[in-house]
Amino acid sequence: MVDETKGSLSGLNEEEAMEFHGVFMTSMMGFLAVAAVAHVLAWMWRPWGV
Repeated sequence: MVDETKGSLSGLNEEEAMEFHGVFMTSMMGFLAVAAVAHVLAWMWRPWGV
């Protein structure tokens, strides 16, 4: 029988979790950069809150 009290909820070991975290953070920063540029361009096109 498998001991469910050990390990992580995701089933990843420490190395796999760190690798996933790195990829996740990189892709999140890329998404935020694209979103920021899109917001700046939209504001330049039609300013809001002015």
